[in-house]
Amino acid sequence: MPNVQLRLIDMIDDMSHGKDVFFQSVRVVEDIMTEDVKTLLLDDTIGTCLKHMVENNIRHIPVIENPTDGDRNRYLIGIVSQRDLFRQISPYLGKLGQADSDSKATRQPLVQIITRDAKSVSPKTPIADAITLMVNNRFDTLPVLAGQTLLGIVTSTDILKLFIRLNAIHQLCCEKEEEGHGKHFVDMLCGNSGNQMFHLSSVLQTVEDIMTEQVVCLDDKQSLSKIIEVMQDGVFRHVPIVGKEGNLIGIISDRDVLRHLPFHSNQLISKTKVFRDKLFDVAPNEPVLKQSTHNIMTCNPVHILPNCGFNTAVKMMYDLKISCLPVVDDKENICGIVTVTDVMRGLLAVYALLDKANS
Repeated sequence: MPNVQLRLIDMIDDMSHGKDVFFQSVRVVEDIMTEDVKTLLLDDTIGTCLKHMVENNIRHIPVIENPTDGDRNRYLIGIVSQRDLFRQISPYLGKLGQADSDSKATRQPLVQIITRDAKSVSPKTPIADAITLMVNNRFDTLPVLAGQTLLGIVTSTDILKLFIRLNAIHQLCCEKEEEGHGKHFVDMLCGNSGNQMFHLSSVLQTVEDIMTEQVVCLDDKQSLSKIIEVMQDGVFRHVPIVGKEGNLIGIISDRDVLRHLPFHSNQLISKTKVFRDKLFDVAPNEPVLKQSTHNIMTCNPVHILPNCGFNTAVKMMYDLKISCLPVVDDKENICGIVTVTDVMRGLLAVYALLDKANS
């Protein structure tokens, strides 16, 4: 399905003549989805999948049905995530301490770990609906299907990119307005309707507008088992680590946890209501659970101040390929955290207010 791309300068020109271009052309999933999707087949191995992810710098791979003669359609079977792979290998894969279980695991077919019946969207699904689905289910990616045929995927990275595009248009419009050659950006978004003024810049100014303020932190003496406990209890993916003075010294993600857990020999297909229950499943007497956060955390993580511009934070996450930014005060004490999920909630607010302004 062709996805017509408008040049940014053409969009600006049309908007200058009062046309509501951006949110008419960027309303549904096909306007932002990634079409050049890397895929694997059901009989490919875990090792092949791991290599594929590393080489292409991706975290999710759709698995399609083996093609038949004359049929080039990509029929989706399911999705494999980086988190799934981490639970099938030990922390020693490719290192001196590599266990026999790693070699066995990498030879297993993807049928062992694939998530079948993955929630999906169609090309005409409204972007706001897709974001809502991702936020409510804590998904990082959604396959885009026509029937069972895979057309593309929408990822959290695509959502960040949408924000960056929106801000670029905003800046160019403001420059034209200052030169006296354009109209206010808000007028353009609202179809040049004077009684529907909508100040987009007042919705999302700084990260303080969207950050999560109640942040659970741990010190670097806590154990891996404690990290798992607070992640499951709080249903979140990141735990900041603080020093004796309460200052930020590191951060641990659920992926960091999974990288340190031992080889998991069972199929991870059962559904559960406990957050990450199957992925974090490990024997209670497993020695690795006694590891301290100091050995697991990412030291000196990138962080921001509460007055950091919202769009600046989004671009940082996109450019650095990270999914969260701790927010600290002038003493580097934690006062909040901004995640990709927070960004998606912010975008939902923008769409809701634009819909209201145009109604």
